[in-house]
Amino acid sequence: MDDEVFVVQVVTDGDYGFPLDRVCGIGICKVDLESGNVESVYSESIFLEPGSFTKKQKEYFERTSGKDVTYLLDGRPADEVVSEVKELLSGRTVTSFDVSFTMKKFLINEPWDITKEMTVMCSAGRGIPAWALGEEPKNENLAIDSAYRAMFPDDAMGIGDGRTALDLALKSSFLMLKARGRI
Repeated sequence: MDDEVFVVQVVTDGDYGFPLDRVCGIGICKVDLESGNVESVYSESIFLEPGSFTKKQKEYFERTSGKDVTYLLDGRPADEVVSEVKELLSGRTVTSFDVSFTMKKFLINEPWDITKEMTVMCSAGRGIPAWALGEEPKNENLAIDSAYRAMFPDDAMGIGDGRTALDLALKSSFLMLKARGRI
């Protein structure tokens, strides 16, 4: 396996996946497994009108991201983001904190459909103790935030309390390195 892995995290408007829910933001980090170096390589929000959310989607997005849906008015068109992400990940080894959520529920589906573009490795969160995942271990974004706070209680990596897709990709990257004994 290549020593370079791209950790992809998404912020969505629900946990059902495509076609009921959408990707609202995506963040990607490049991780060198040998050196332990983590580099932020991509971060975008997707333009979505506040009126396009159901009440449940709006509540989910706001609870998991910590942002109001109006934040997405500054996002970019989905087709542009999809194109850039496909180009970035083409031929790469990719993971996320919970591959069954990020990849299977969202990124293998339209409009992303990036399965033939990359190699997917096991979940980055594999090896994180269950006690660290918090009260909602099935909610990937909240589990990442909880696990990061549990494994890095003093925020040694300097990410802070943010829950944007890039914040989550950074946290997932460092959690993966911690679980692998690299830090």
